[in-house]
Amino acid sequence: MSMRTDPRSRAATNGSGDPWRDAPTGELGDQVLPRWFVLTAVAAVVLAIIVLFAAFALPRRNAVPVEARRPPASDLYTNAVGEVQTGITEAQPYDAPCGLLRGVQIAGTEVDRTRLRQGLAGLCNIELPADVAGDIRAFAERSGIVRFATFEATGVDSTASRDDPPTVFVNARFQRTDPLWIAPLIAHDAVLRNRDSSAAEHALAARQAELVVCDRLMGSAERSRGCADAAEIIAMDDPLGMLREAGFE
Repeated sequence: MSMRTDPRSRAATNGSGDPWRDAPTGELGDQVLPRWFVLTAVAAVVLAIIVLFAAFALPRRNAVPVEARRPPASDLYTNAVGEVQTGITEAQPYDAPCGLLRGVQIAGTEVDRTRLRQGLAGLCNIELPADVAGDIRAFAERSGIVRFATFEATGVDSTASRDDPPTVFVNARFQRTDPLWIAPLIAHDAVLRNRDSSAAEHALAARQAELVVCDRLMGSAERSRGCADAAEIIAMDDPLGMLREAGFE
């Protein structure tokens, strides 16, 4: 007499019998995972813990000290940034909202120029120390150009050319940030370019100008990393010594 298989049982096993028939079981008949599976899972957990510890607890070898995030000058730029890549659009006069910036030019796409105008205008909305204002005015009177660029040294916020007409190159990542974050960079580069950009004293003066603009323009609003860097450097016990260790004279 032949035995017929329950159709529901046959469907559950796809006609191939019990899929767990050969799986190991414990002494009470409950199924247990194969040893290779357990060992692999334990190893994966241990590896994940090690990676997590390394990411958060171990020092980062590539971390750049705050005083070295703006390198000393090169033959071409006030802060050495390696190769600079930028667009080819002609610079256009900036309709400056104040006499401080009269003569400045801006370059780039229409969107770029809009952001640069917004950033530059921030300098007209605050009172600046006389020496900082003088350096910015000198940049403007030389028909200084402001435009976005990419740098080989990707972490540097901006740099200025050492030829005439001077150009302030703003790191292209500021195309996607608060436009007012550009204003402190202009002050920094104008100060550094108008002085000996290799000297630690003038590098510190440029950072002080940057922080003044950050404090007076941004207020309690979110600030850029450059603002935070400037504040940290100025608060150091020996900022000139640290800048000299970073390569300034």
